[in-house]
Amino acid sequence: MNTDFLFIKAEKSMWPASANIFAIKDDEGIILIEVGCGLRKFTRVLFKRLEGLDFKLDDLHTIVISHAHPDHMGAMSAFYKRINPADVKIIINEIEKESAQNIDLLNESFDINLIKQQNFESGVKEFFGDTFDINQSLGMFCSMSQLPDNAYIQTIKDNDVLQLGNYQFKVLTTPGHAPGHTSFYEMNHRFLLSGDLIGEIGTAWYSPSSGGAIGYLSSLEKVENFPIDYIYPSHGNKFSNVKERINQIRNKILIKDQIILENLKKGPHTILDLAKLLYKTTRAQAFPGVAIAEGHIIKLEKENKVERDNNLIFIV
Repeated sequence: MNTDFLFIKAEKSMWPASANIFAIKDDEGIILIEVGCGLRKFTRVLFKRLEGLDFKLDDLHTIVISHAHPDHMGAMSAFYKRINPADVKIIINEIEKESAQNIDLLNESFDINLIKQQNFESGVKEFFGDTFDINQSLGMFCSMSQLPDNAYIQTIKDNDVLQLGNYQFKVLTTPGHAPGHTSFYEMNHRFLLSGDLIGEIGTAWYSPSSGGAIGYLSSLEKVENFPIDYIYPSHGNKFSNVKERINQIRNKILIKDQIILENLKKGPHTILDLAKLLYKTTRAQAFPGVAIAEGHIIKLEKENKVERDNNLIFIV
């Protein structure tokens, strides 16, 4: 890899830590892919590291965002204190644009209403904290910053080709974790910026409104068709065991189908029952457990393996 591509790794790999950031130098200045979390302790570290790389904000002309989640674009507010929104182009998937401009929409793509429907207040409090009101904007809670009305935005879509400096990326819309989650495949150097789709460790959560289990599995299949030598994830280190990692994630998703079906053989369950089977703590059961369980039931319904009667789910 040439020195015109910089990998700015976050100190920690698990949420709510900031996402990794990538910088590309070109004749016009600097391009950033992701800007990281909006919490002050992260933005302070980010700007210090950028300064250490001889990065000048005056040289920044483009920011690319993989998806409108707080750990990926929350720091936009910190950048906009130092730059004019109209001067720096923001590139984002057309599906994610609306959420990037209206943080209240995160509650929809995170399927917060599913948790409300389960009346799972104990889990909500454990995950979000005692002061969190489930009716408030999740974006505000996560220190998210939305793009202002005068932001200079360019939208991209699936299969577009994006030229960033000397790098040519194929745009891959890969839902599951976010409706317009985007992975970027570098066509000449054969590497993937996988966002949250394929991490070094763990598996990203997925919710029905963001694509769910069906979307996630389809996205894995999509990227698997490309000759990828190594992956730069949004969380964790660069790695080259691409096929192995994709299979690990796929198997972790599919085993949830097996757990659900085996337990439904014993009798009907609610979504909350299934979330409690999939996750041990009330915190994880509330989020992402309820959303993930719902996503698997949608998948199994389409496969004619389960059916619902009011709030109860039965095996077919």
